[in-house]
Amino acid sequence: MRLKSIIFLLMFINNYAQTSTEKNEVFPIFPICELLPESKLADCFSETMQEYIDDNFFYPKQAWDLDLQAIVRVRFDINENGDVSNVIPKASVVGVSFKQREALNAARQLFQISALEIINSLPKFTPAKVDGVPINKTFQVSIKYEIPREASFDEVTVAPLLEGCEELEGDESRDCFENGVTKHISENFKYPRKALKNQIEGDVFIQFSIDEFGFLIDFTTVGPDKVLEDEAYRIMSTLKVEKPAQLNGKNVKMTYGIPISFRIN
Repeated sequence: MRLKSIIFLLMFINNYAQTSTEKNEVFPIFPICELLPESKLADCFSETMQEYIDDNFFYPKQAWDLDLQAIVRVRFDINENGDVSNVIPKASVVGVSFKQREALNAARQLFQISALEIINSLPKFTPAKVDGVPINKTFQVSIKYEIPREASFDEVTVAPLLEGCEELEGDESRDCFENGVTKHISENFKYPRKALKNQIEGDVFIQFSIDEFGFLIDFTTVGPDKVLEDEAYRIMSTLKVEKPAQLNGKNVKMTYGIPISFRIN
């Protein structure tokens, strides 16, 4: 189950006693950073490490199903050969308490196995060096496993359910939702009399959220005149949503926006 992780500041620990400020240390080098000057290697290492963990992050399915969340602090070495070694993950389960120690340890283990797999999959590095001599260097990263309560329209695995969109997922679900919204606007559109009388026309962009219970909330409108904005709100506030959006089986809040065009023929 692949989601985006939240990674805190990458920490590193020097594994040698620096007795002189003249020593020249070179950071471990990701393959993608090899052509950069030495002054840029530390930043490239940190940025690439974050991207790598984010790209390879996965949520343990059992933890996801049980609504478990955690922060895993992972300590590891990049040794003199450029290999990742001595990987030690330590998970802190958050937002829930366990009556039995065994249950807590089992929950921790779910996250620790995930974090261990991510870090163990790191590529071979050019090792850190001091005065040209390869050294072992120790790092620590924190990976946050958090079940999202909100997702974008492009991220949801099932769009909010409108009539006629049952049993659809992914792109088909999103397409059906968009078509349903367009149909709803067409069937409920009325040009405000005041706008007609005063020759007011233009586009109103309306944005709203569908919360994890399927209710429409947080409406905002931007348009050329309040009378058109009010009509756009009236139209969209009557949209019937049968079920909220889902992300991998979890109900989530989703925000959606669409322009409504008012033109006097």
